[in-house]
Amino acid sequence: MDPASKQKIIENYRNLFLKYGSGPEVGQWSEEGQRFRFRKLIQIADLKGRRVLDLGCGIGDLYPFLRERFGYVDYTGIDIVPEIVDYAAQRYPRVPFQCCDLLCEEIKESFDYVLISGMFNNAIAECTEFLKEMCTAAFKHCSLGMGFNFLSTYHSYEDRGMSYHDPVDVLDFCLKNLTHKVTMEHHYDRAEVVVFAYR
Repeated sequence: MDPASKQKIIENYRNLFLKYGSGPEVGQWSEEGQRFRFRKLIQIADLKGRRVLDLGCGIGDLYPFLRERFGYVDYTGIDIVPEIVDYAAQRYPRVPFQCCDLLCEEIKESFDYVLISGMFNNAIAECTEFLKEMCTAAFKHCSLGMGFNFLSTYHSYEDRGMSYHDPVDVLDFCLKNLTHKVTMEHHYDRAEVVVFAYR
């Protein structure tokens, strides 16, 4: 991702955080929409007791959602917005949160699963190239699988503030560059897609 796009994303979520303080609106979601996407994403596997990285964690809303469904989950959250990471760490002081850009900074930890929700929705230059770069970097840190979602180019309504990705292109990329063990659910609602890539 180019520096201008990165700064645009940081400022967008910083402003949402300053406006709303807490809640799904900080991540550009409605409560219903956020829970719907989380429910789809956690279908990747039984995550009970697993090491899970929430990449682009925002204020950490996925953490209590995972705990509610699986009990104990060894959760780590990473985001690029310092204020949001600080707030998440205050909400859940026993949970590790890091302010980190995985494309620029190395992390030593490995995880069973990496989950990415909403990261690829913001309108930026070369949006699908960013998706591919981030998924390549993220997949290196999972031992069992990675799940991510995005908005499909096959849609009936387009928001100019959002990025849309060709699911055929994304599936082809995953199969050729990540793993042959890929599942995709397309158009499950709001022209959205969820992908699970397994080791």
